[in-house]
Amino acid sequence: MKEEIDFAKVKAEIKLLVEQARQGSERAFNELYYRYKKTIWWTAYKIVKNIDVTDDIVSEVFTKAFTKLDTYTQHISFEMWLKTITLNTAIDYVRKNKKEQLNNYIDDEETSNIQLDEKDYSPEDKYIYKQEVDITMKCISLLKKKYRDMLNMRLEGKTYQQIAMELAIPEATVRTDLNKARRRLKQLIKDNY
Repeated sequence: MKEEIDFAKVKAEIKLLVEQARQGSERAFNELYYRYKKTIWWTAYKIVKNIDVTDDIVSEVFTKAFTKLDTYTQHISFEMWLKTITLNTAIDYVRKNKKEQLNNYIDDEETSNIQLDEKDYSPEDKYIYKQEVDITMKCISLLKKKYRDMLNMRLEGKTYQQIAMELAIPEATVRTDLNKARRRLKQLIKDNY
């Protein structure tokens, strides 16, 4: 019972900080920045796999968040909103910089995954790999927002239970929606080959 009370308290604190930041409070925005900086950094790093680029993306994400704070609605958590901005910013970076190395995976099931990992491939294999990465990234961006968000949380290693708590939905719904997201992503990839 105590965890639910603490969770509600944290949610209320974030809501208050967001409202204060909307009204121009630099202190409130700085507090939000320091609360979420590490999470956003790791979210971006998992996509671009480059420390310098990740640092740039984090700056860009918080700049976008600050300028678009009025568009944030509370039907999702503030953290999820920031992660969505991060995911979209990182995907845009990857699209614009096709030579960037990428090691990104998406859970296929509990025990297996689809792995995109560039190693010591021949030039032909590298070309094919880059095409596959481009198609996969394009297809991820075509998914419904809720599916992109859930896949993003899963990529960060969150359990079904953690995702359910964060989104305030039943764990069974998370499992069902993630399965739908995976099937839809596979179909989109198949259609683009």
